[in-house]
Amino acid sequence: MLKVMAVVRSLYLIFVVGFAARGLPLFWSVTRTFDEQYARCSNALKIVQNAAWLAIAWIALETAVGWWMVARGRAAALEAKPAAPQGPAQA
Repeated sequence: MLKVMAVVRSLYLIFVVGFAARGLPLFWSVTRTFDEQYARCSNALKIVQNAAWLAIAWIALETAVGWWMVARGRAAALEAKPAAPQGPAQA
């Protein structure tokens, strides 16, 4: 499960970086008017905000899965533990 999570985490990171990179200004894009500059900046900000929310959602998901794995591991450890002998020990 940990290897699967590592692969999924890596793929998601690549996706979020690519998604956020769309919001970066391109060096060949020259704005001519203030309105055009404002429109490009507004669109770029929207993309970066969406990327931030995607990253927050991933962190929340991974935290929930991590806690679930810890709880599942703790339950399995308790089930595997042998029961202590009950009553007085006879020699």
